[in-house]
Amino acid sequence: MKDIWNQFKIITNKFRDLSLYSIGTLVTNGIGGIFWLYMASLLGTKGYGEISYLISIGIMAGTISLAGMSNLLIIYGAKNIKIQSTVFLIGLISSGIVASIVFFVVDNNITISLYIIGYVIFTLVTAELIGKKLFSKYSKIIIIQKIMLVIFSIVLYHLIGLQGIMLGITISFLFFIAMMYQTFKQVKIDFPILKKKYKFSINSFLLDISNAFNGSLDKIIIAPILGFALLGNYQLGLQFIGLLYLIPGMLFSYALSHDASGNSTKLVKKMIVGISIIFAILSIILSPIFLPIVFPQFTEAIEVIQIMSVSIVPSAIASTYISKYLGSEKSKIVIIGSGLYLLTQIISIIVLGNMYGLNGVALSVVISSLVHVMYFIIIDKLYHKS
Repeated sequence: MKDIWNQFKIITNKFRDLSLYSIGTLVTNGIGGIFWLYMASLLGTKGYGEISYLISIGIMAGTISLAGMSNLLIIYGAKNIKIQSTVFLIGLISSGIVASIVFFVVDNNITISLYIIGYVIFTLVTAELIGKKLFSKYSKIIIIQKIMLVIFSIVLYHLIGLQGIMLGITISFLFFIAMMYQTFKQVKIDFPILKKKYKFSINSFLLDISNAFNGSLDKIIIAPILGFALLGNYQLGLQFIGLLYLIPGMLFSYALSHDASGNSTKLVKKMIVGISIIFAILSIILSPIFLPIVFPQFTEAIEVIQIMSVSIVPSAIASTYISKYLGSEKSKIVIIGSGLYLLTQIISIIVLGNMYGLNGVALSVVISSLVHVMYFIIIDKLYHKS
């Protein structure tokens, strides 16, 4: 009877954690999605393309600064290894260096430089909470951050234009310096413990870089080749897909922290795939109905959203493999897959974008996602055979 009760408590705690994490992620991504759709209606295709381009530069530079350390905090935090302060210090130093370089390269743009530092601080703080499985606290701070982002960005946009949006996002990040400071007081800096994890650190860095390139390089390539207006339509499509992938993406982060602890996540991974299939079908059917009403300036994005919706399912399946291999510290497999995705997408954007324009660029997302998931399916079969 005691064993049954203990099993019940374990299951209850798992779903409690999932519900807390779910609420925070759903609320913040919902707020963020609505905010960016609202900004799209204000900025139009060209302006929306420009702000997407600037943010992509900031994210890529911020990810380089992170050097894979967010995954270290999640994986080793879940294993109760005191690595937080050491990682935070390296993150602050590296973000300061990268931000200084970007300041001089991108037209002395101080807002992007500040964005990079803020992005690193917020990413590390949230990764620490996920690694420790403090899902209630995590939910609270990401909701606070998103509310601040919306308020500051809208106010500053009306005061100083596009740069105001970047500055508003940065301010919402920098508020969490206080949480980082608390960790510095509680956990001592210990470089030797990080040195022991250098192999995983390098792999994690390469993984983060490839993921950042996957999420940002497409925009940096599209803008000079095909223009900001096309990029604006493409980004709106991605924004809708991001909203649709909200729940599967949230479940992925939850699964990763539990995979790292050796807990079973089979049910969660089945949910990821099932929900993604439903959302993809709904998007294809409903986008031609609602988009012309809500975003009349972005009617070209209808077919983009329908095409991109197909990518949700293979992306969801790939995420289950990523969680599995990262949780077991086999990050090299994930890095190769991410690099394959990136290479496929770059080639597809250049070739199909020049041939078919906006729809060709959208199709590159689908092709890359299919290649990505096929790689993991093949690797998984080979891995089990060996």
